[in-house]
Amino acid sequence: MKAVLGLMVILLGLSHGVETYCLDRLDGVQCYRALGGTVDIHLMGSTSEIYRYYLLKNSIKILDVRKNEVVSNTIGERAYFPSNGTFRINNLSRTDSGIYTLRTFDSDGTSSGVQTLQLFIQAPVSSVLLVSACLSQGEMRVSCSSEGGDSPQYSWTLDGRTLTDAELLSGNNESKNIILKQHVSGRLTCSVRNNVSYVYKEERISTCGVETYCDGRQNGAQCYGALGGTVDIQLIDTTAEIPRYGLFKNSLRILDVRKNRFLHNTIAHRSLFFPSNGKFRINNLSRNDSGNYSLQPFDSNGRSLGQRTLQLFIQAPVTSVLIVSECLFLGQMRVSCSSEGGDSPQYSWTLDGRTLTDAELSSGNNKSNNITLKQHVSGHLVCSVRNSVSEVYKEQSKCTCDISLPICGLRAVVVIVLLIGISIYFTWKKKKNEKAEASAALQAEFPENSVLMVEMRGSAT
Repeated sequence: MKAVLGLMVILLGLSHGVETYCLDRLDGVQCYRALGGTVDIHLMGSTSEIYRYYLLKNSIKILDVRKNEVVSNTIGERAYFPSNGTFRINNLSRTDSGIYTLRTFDSDGTSSGVQTLQLFIQAPVSSVLLVSACLSQGEMRVSCSSEGGDSPQYSWTLDGRTLTDAELLSGNNESKNIILKQHVSGRLTCSVRNNVSYVYKEERISTCGVETYCDGRQNGAQCYGALGGTVDIQLIDTTAEIPRYGLFKNSLRILDVRKNRFLHNTIAHRSLFFPSNGKFRINNLSRNDSGNYSLQPFDSNGRSLGQRTLQLFIQAPVTSVLIVSECLFLGQMRVSCSSEGGDSPQYSWTLDGRTLTDAELSSGNNKSNNITLKQHVSGHLVCSVRNSVSEVYKEQSKCTCDISLPICGLRAVVVIVLLIGISIYFTWKKKKNEKAEASAALQAEFPENSVLMVEMRGSAT
């Protein structure tokens, strides 16, 4: 049993990163521990030479020890006082926060020392959510929110480095809500921490003012522009030899140019024309910009020189991706990939950098947004979502599902088995002790040769 207990302590230490001592005979130390966790207060290195000592919390005595014997302990079952001078409190609550004072006394009651410790109990941060939205001028507002956690502190990185002021329109690297300037893209990470926990969420972001290119020199071209973004339409190679030309959308003239000067432009407030290279730019695209466009050049006499057409489609870009996984009864795993925003999203999956194969799938395929993975399939799973104007992805380290228990890793199973075994052992031990105590009490009350004891021995045989 001692070996089992020792193994359990090692496993729990590895699983939770237990910090052993909070106070190592230092005065005025500040200590933080997690709500529901454990704190070990190291009172002293040796108690053999200390006649008596108290531990007070906010001036109220909670522990009284005299000649290494515990006289009083107000915390009760949550407290454990081993012989090495360490006082442990389990299942910490918010009321355990406070100032702890150790007072030591010699044999004649004279105070021989005072040490203090300030203990803070905090709820750990459990998860982080990132929400992003494009603004009218191509900036991006990003909000980072945490579930649970006292006194959360925020920080941001972009592609592994600290987010700089040059990339921020508002907020700073320690703000919960920030606005990114135009053309800022990459792997954005929001980290949330307090004194007892640390979690983070990362997301690949694309610029809101997504720029696309359309070659309108080929008749019947199909082009795509991002909602809120910019599209550059290459109308002609050069305008030097064309006296006049017009651009029509759904048979309505939107642009009229003569000798490289504008005669008419219905969207002048958000468009630009570059006569030097024949490129027409439309900014802040809306869905109304979708349609059939035709370019009609004319000679100096006003005769048409032909016509070219193109079809422009405006799509909302995909802004974020969410992966949700669930263990099934037979050890399989159902994984769902959903995208926020984005018209006509297309999905694809990779595992450890390669395409997910049919041999690893119980249902769905590499282009489904919902798939079911077979047993024992594990690794670095990535869902990519794209359309004609954007691409984002989300990655997740996937563990196999146990057939009867959806736990990632053998260590957790071992800990649970050990806990069950220990619980059974102590229950049996308690019943055995109670039976022995009852038997001893009867023997003390009745002599060995009494009628009752004779009858009891007879019934036992």
